[in-house]
Amino acid sequence: MPRGDLDAARRARLRRTRRQSSGPPWIPLLLAITLLGGCIVFCGLAAALVGLNRTTPLLAQSNPAQLTLLVLGTDQRADESGPTRSDAMVLASVRPDNQQAALVSIPRDLWVDIPGVGEQRINTALFFGYDDDDPLAGPDLAVTAVEQNLGVRIDRVAVLDFGTFVRLVDAVGGIEIDVPRPIVDTQYPTPDYGVTTISFEPGVQQMTGEQALIYARTRHADDDFGRAERQQQVIQAIAARLVNPATWSRLPAVLEVLRTSVVTDIQPADYPALWSMVQAVGTGNVQTATLADTATPWITPAGAWVLLPDWAAIEATMNRLIGNGR
Repeated sequence: MPRGDLDAARRARLRRTRRQSSGPPWIPLLLAITLLGGCIVFCGLAAALVGLNRTTPLLAQSNPAQLTLLVLGTDQRADESGPTRSDAMVLASVRPDNQQAALVSIPRDLWVDIPGVGEQRINTALFFGYDDDDPLAGPDLAVTAVEQNLGVRIDRVAVLDFGTFVRLVDAVGGIEIDVPRPIVDTQYPTPDYGVTTISFEPGVQQMTGEQALIYARTRHADDDFGRAERQQQVIQAIAARLVNPATWSRLPAVLEVLRTSVVTDIQPADYPALWSMVQAVGTGNVQTATLADTATPWITPAGAWVLLPDWAAIEATMNRLIGNGR
């Protein structure tokens, strides 16, 4: 069977296995949501938001020894709808037996073969998989693209947006960030599709949701590697707030922010592993990497700037941090 047919059959199987969640108790649900909020910082956040009461499984069961979550993010505005690309992508994985977590940032310009589509930037999988009647169709194709190109099993997927992230950081009372060096970006995008200048001085500082979003998202001050480092820093700051007992009184506010703003197939059986991930990240028991340093800038025949993967280096990074999940 051709590769495209195989992929179509896989997506059909995934959709047949979906079922409506009956609505888990709010406390374990909140633990899962707090993880999603942290991961979304790292990846950039996303759109196409629907209620958490529509959660459905991507795979029938996750690996009990390891849970790997793909979080997708876009900068689609609240007044926009329809297909969109991922602004950023992150793989978050945990082995609950040893409380060891890993976070791997996938550059949006990575040039890969998207099943049924052909060679494209990896962030376009969400766009090409879009289906008006199925909010998880785009994420399904993104999962397949990451699995087949990076050689890793993905158990769950989640999609969130920038606005949700801003409210989340504010709900936990802001985060503390140690800015390592001066940052000046004269081309930071504004909601009205213009640009503005933003800057951060080095040193420890308390950030609101808006400030944290700008810090995690700015890209013109350095490169994708620097952006990924900042996002890793922010996710750990959020996780640290969430595992701090002094913040637990704020968790109902976090739930209120996120309960209607996530597209995900996370199931109640995943909550213990998800909480293990939050604890590992929040206490520093996490390894991080970005695939931006395993790729080379390249201009396609059509004139597009992309990142050409070094597959041997990517395989080594994935095996070291995540393995194939099987």
